[in-house]
Amino acid sequence: MSISRIKLLQNKRDMQLKHMRKEIAQFLQAGQEAIARIRVEHVIREQNIWAAYEILELFCEFILARVPIIESQKDCPSELREAISSIIFSAPRCSEVPDLLQIKNLFTAKYGKEFIAAASELRPDSGVNRTIIEKLSVSAPSGEERLKVLKEIAQEYNLNWDSSSSEAEFSRKHEDLLCYNRDAHEILK
Repeated sequence: MSISRIKLLQNKRDMQLKHMRKEIAQFLQAGQEAIARIRVEHVIREQNIWAAYEILELFCEFILARVPIIESQKDCPSELREAISSIIFSAPRCSEVPDLLQIKNLFTAKYGKEFIAAASELRPDSGVNRTIIEKLSVSAPSGEERLKVLKEIAQEYNLNWDSSSSEAEFSRKHEDLLCYNRDAHEILK
């Protein structure tokens, strides 16, 4: 069930991503770079979730094929640790796939709360897939990553876009922004 739901969500996200990328191209073409720079973060987040779903789908298929092994062993088999731990870690972060929470509950009953806590809290040697951790991270994408995606969108839609303004904006340090705001405040007084 979760495999088919993940595939359905990937198709839905794919359509949304195409629409969002087209909108960003329109903003770039209209010279509204500031809006494009903000919206590109959402595109990156959606792309990351899509990629995480792809990995989770593979892990679900892998676990499904090895249910007899899981049933026959008391402890988590080492060859399944990454897949199981990754699903446990992802379950609360992928609310669109409630089946993952049900799977997590089954593994809680099978392997105990300590095993679940290790994966959920990313304890050392928890086995959670690094890419899953990165893709489901809530941290904002770097300026480099946002600029890269903006350039990809401009190229995809054959835009003659000068990225120098965005490059300058993304390269500004947090301290520079604070100084700029203080200077602007002094001018406005």
